Amino acid sequence: MYKPAAFLAFAVGAMSIVAGGMVIKGWRPGYSVLSWLPVYNFAVGLLTLVPAVLLWFKNRYVLVVSLGTFAVHTIVLLLLLTIFRGGVAVQSIGAMSFRVVIWLIILALIMFKR
Repeated sequence: MYKPAAFLAFAVGAMSIVAGGMVIKGWRPGYSVLSWLPVYNFAVGLLTLVPAVLLWFKNRYVLVVSLGTFAVHTIVLLLLLTIFRGGVAVQSIGAMSFRVVIWLIILALIMFKR
C-alpha cells in the first residue's frame, strides 16, 4: 500500500506546486487570494516530495513525516476556517480540505499496511 500512497502524495504535491507557482507568477484565478497562501502551497508542495519519496522506498520515518504533513495542512485549514474566514475564497478552503482528505487516505494506507 506504500506505492499508491506515494503516488497520492506526489500528485497532491505536484498540484500544489503548479497552483501556487501560477499565482506567484502573476496568474489571477478570478477570486480573492490571501497573499501568503500561494507561497504556502508552493513551498509545502515541494516539501511533500519528501514523504512521497519516503513512501516509495518504505522508509521507517514515513509515518512521522506523513503525520506532520497532515498536521500542517489541518492547522492551515483550521486557520482558514477561523481567523481568515471572511477573507478567504471558498476555492481555497476546498483545496485545503482536499489536501487534508488526501493525507487522511495516505495515513489510512500506511496504517493498513502496518
